[in-house]
Amino acid sequence: MPVAVRYCGVVDRHFTADYVERAELRDGTRVLMRLLTPEDRHTLRAGFEALSQESRYARFLAPKSTLTESELDYLCNIDQENHFALGAVVEDGDGKGGIMGAGIARFIRLPHEHATAEAAIAVADSMQGRGLGKLLFMRLCAAAAERGIERFACEVLGSNNSMAGLIERVSPEREIEVSQGVMKIDMPLPDVTPTEPPTSPAPHGGLYALLRMAAENAIEWTESVRKLWRRE
Repeated sequence: MPVAVRYCGVVDRHFTADYVERAELRDGTRVLMRLLTPEDRHTLRAGFEALSQESRYARFLAPKSTLTESELDYLCNIDQENHFALGAVVEDGDGKGGIMGAGIARFIRLPHEHATAEAAIAVADSMQGRGLGKLLFMRLCAAAAERGIERFACEVLGSNNSMAGLIERVSPEREIEVSQGVMKIDMPLPDVTPTEPPTSPAPHGGLYALLRMAAENAIEWTESVRKLWRRE
């Protein structure tokens, strides 16, 4: 697993409230990344509404056009320790003077498994294919390692036709448990640094492949994914 730098037993964290990073994607688009705050409610809502119907459905497993105030509270008022979220916006905005949300990555620590968390990444439809998902993935893994997370876990429907290919891609480091048509997948974090260049190759291993397939709506989530996007 990635190892955070320690001084006298204290983790020296990179992803703090002061973290701000500017990066250039492979097509030249400039993005700014930082931790989410309660003030990001408007940007998060606008970003969600800009997603395609398919992308919104994949996250809530039901037709949905907007986020409620309660859902925005849950998504933005977070401790950045057990519930962590990192967002990216297009630095040049939407061309009309407004902020344009580009993507978000978050994890939620499992309450009874301190070193395991569920994770998800969402990239705006207009921003896909530029390398932002990979960059958010690397930063999410590094931030999770700083907080003592060693593994990401998720559940998908085992009946999906893409499952055979998914299993092949996540092998051999994955742990899979199948029960009543639900596939529980548990994988260790890749070894990435907090400052891994955006041009670095995608981290080796199945975890990146899994989250990329999820971001592209190529796999079917179970209802457990909802807790990554709203309070149950």
